[in-house]
Amino acid sequence: MAESHVISALTNKRSELLGEIDHLEALIKEHKENLLTIDKTIYIFDSSYNLKSIKAKRVVKDRYFKVGEAKVLLLDALRKLGRPAKTDEIVDILIDKKSLEIQSEYEKSTFQKSVVASLSRAVDNGLIERVGRDGLTMIWQIRKPN
Repeated sequence: MAESHVISALTNKRSELLGEIDHLEALIKEHKENLLTIDKTIYIFDSSYNLKSIKAKRVVKDRYFKVGEAKVLLLDALRKLGRPAKTDEIVDILIDKKSLEIQSEYEKSTFQKSVVASLSRAVDNGLIERVGRDGLTMIWQIRKPN
């Protein structure tokens, strides 16, 4: 027989996922209604307009940072540390700085991917640099002027 705490944890997770699905389905319904309204409005102005010619835009939303915020927080964290830092350390500093309540390993992984993407953009912009690695973890520092 299965352990009751395992069943309890799984039923809680199932309940959480069902809630997320309900929320996302409601959001999809709302977006479809808005799309229909826009389509009708386009037809008011041009009844022969081919709506199929409108391609979907790829939308990437960073749910953790506002535009430019990650770069500022990363640089601030590295500046305050005053030394090179591992990705994990930077992630933990930013979680604390933003007062995030990370609920699962998946959520932490998603946040970490967002931070790594911001770190990579900062490297591309010449603001920071990779100075090594510790196993699979990269080590970063503010780029020193030449």
